[in-house]
Amino acid sequence: MIAQISGTLVLKELDRVEVLTAGGVGYELLIPLGVYEGLPKQGEKVSLHTHLVVKEDGWQLFGFGTPYER
Repeated sequence: MIAQISGTLVLKELDRVEVLTAGGVGYELLIPLGVYEGLPKQGEKVSLHTHLVVKEDGWQLFGFGTPYER
């Protein structure tokens, strides 16, 4: 399970973000609007708690600001 993603915020949209980790891996996370409002500017460091949903038709990684929101 992927419990948390930390790195540089490289893309910030209303429903999704991309985070580039120190190891060079970029993750796309789906986010609720409340998380978007609390995000830093693009290019700054960010850390999001995650929840991975695996279904027959694909995987979705969701990002949240706190463990409670997750």
